[in-house]
Amino acid sequence: MLPAKTVLALAVLTPLAFYTVRLITNLLASDRDIPGPFWARITKLWYLRQMIKGDFHETNIELHRKKGSIIRVAPNHYSLNDPECLKTVYGLGSKYIKSTWYDGWNMRDDTTLTSLFTERDPKRHAANRRKVANMYTMTAMTAYEPFVDSCIDLLRKQLDRASSSLSVFDLGHWSQCYAFDVIGEITFGERFGFLDQMLDVNNIIATLDTGLGASSYIGLYIWLRPYFIKALRIAGSLTNDALLVFVTRHINTGNAEKMLSGSDTIESHSPMLQKFLQARAANPDHFREWDVMTNVLSNIGAGSDTTGLSLSAVFYYVYTNPGVLQKLREELEAADLSDPPTFKEAQRLPYFQAVIKEALRMHPGTGFPIFREVPEGGAVISGHYFPHKANVGVNCWVIHRDKEVYGADADVFRPERWLEASEDRRKLMERSYIAFGLGSRTCIGKNISLLEMNKLLPVVIRNYDVEILDKDRSLQSCNRWFVKPVNFMVRVHKRASVSAKDK
Repeated sequence: MLPAKTVLALAVLTPLAFYTVRLITNLLASDRDIPGPFWARITKLWYLRQMIKGDFHETNIELHRKKGSIIRVAPNHYSLNDPECLKTVYGLGSKYIKSTWYDGWNMRDDTTLTSLFTERDPKRHAANRRKVANMYTMTAMTAYEPFVDSCIDLLRKQLDRASSSLSVFDLGHWSQCYAFDVIGEITFGERFGFLDQMLDVNNIIATLDTGLGASSYIGLYIWLRPYFIKALRIAGSLTNDALLVFVTRHINTGNAEKMLSGSDTIESHSPMLQKFLQARAANPDHFREWDVMTNVLSNIGAGSDTTGLSLSAVFYYVYTNPGVLQKLREELEAADLSDPPTFKEAQRLPYFQAVIKEALRMHPGTGFPIFREVPEGGAVISGHYFPHKANVGVNCWVIHRDKEVYGADADVFRPERWLEASEDRRKLMERSYIAFGLGSRTCIGKNISLLEMNKLLPVVIRNYDVEILDKDRSLQSCNRWFVKPVNFMVRVHKRASVSAKDK
């Protein structure tokens, strides 16, 4: 038997030696011609540090502008900025599968229990998406407009109170409160209650924010995932989460009500949960209990964050650009919209749609490269050969600020670019616009987010002046995958009444 000191020395030196060999191997790797920070060549710690700092989207843009279209951000991890590679890597039929980073978002021991976001296998993803795709179509959205209208009414009351008292508040937080309650209505037919006092109900937002960071970090060191899940289980976080309790209660209630009623009739305006439960009852082998749970959770987790931050982006850019605000108000007034407007009415307004698109170009929802694995046999991308399983990805923030695509003023908010561009330029911009993803992995909840924005924004823009307290700086944000505004402090001032149908 080895002496205790020897065992201790081996326990310390063995992993240290392994890590040292790994660093040297990375340093001598054959891809030394690809530029990037020195430490990113030998360790993932550089990229992890950028994640933790929360500003990698800005760092990523600067790296590409200084060093070119291919940047190494970690060993075997490459950020791309080339419109021509988008179709190859993300287009329909692409053989580039999601990287192992996405496994970090799956907090279940059973690796078959994935969501549309975490599922890496293209065939399984396609099969799971087909189960629910008809519930997220643009046509299906019109049935949910009354749910959105009720939340808009509650938000207006809060804005009126804030206007009367001249109080200061975080518009980023209020935007997410609105998005949370709307998605609660659409999914369950019941709000979470965020709009009542504009507070974080049961710390649900804080818990989701913590999960964003943890999942992003664990995805980079995926071998830590089993230990992380075990720690969460010991802490009770997997069972005592307020959001999970809320969801489970509604699923159980929905199942019980369905059994008592014995009815299979589901109306188009019924909350999504009822439609999920109906799909399970009709074919339990095809639509599993997990399908109900994961689709409900995905609605809430992704829908509240992305819609909230997108609304904040539009508010920021509109109210810091007086010319845009005036032009937009003129279009809204001339349209004589309902109050609140219908989704169909809002979609007919060309300048308004250009404003939304431009805001999401300037501030897309996700801020890390969307990594995919190079298929077997390797591939040449942007003139460089990448081996099998190399991680390659495009960051929305990088491609959206590409001056060869969007012009020398790519860093400037200018909605007119979408209306004035030549046909060829417009097509290039559209191909490079990936605010909601691309190909088969396009965000399934895209239409829900657009529904919420198209109905709320005209109401606020027509009826309120928003005074941004620090308009001399950019919209400060923290990147934990979703790039969420922080300390977006404002005052609102109610405007004189405006004409509208059905007012």
